[in-house]
Amino acid sequence: MDVVILQSAYKHGISEKSIRWCLSHCEKSAILDAPVPKYIFAGFDHKGTLLEIIAIENIEENRLVIIHAMKLRKQYYSLLEGNKHEL
Repeated sequence: MDVVILQSAYKHGISEKSIRWCLSHCEKSAILDAPVPKYIFAGFDHKGTLLEIIAIENIEENRLVIIHAMKLRKQYYSLLEGNKHEL
């Protein structure tokens, strides 16, 4: 599956390298409940920073479209801890 990173994903200063590293070494992921299903990925980047990445899957084009990336917020720590997470 191809990964496409939209400009909006860079809003919080996370680099392409950090986003791709986090995705390829992802610790946990979950589906966000929304009108359009979104996926949240939580894990470390190449510098050891915990990130959250939000993406939409484009099935027709076999792409994962990254729309958001930033340092992991406390509200998503339970996702990493393996607890049941209400999204």
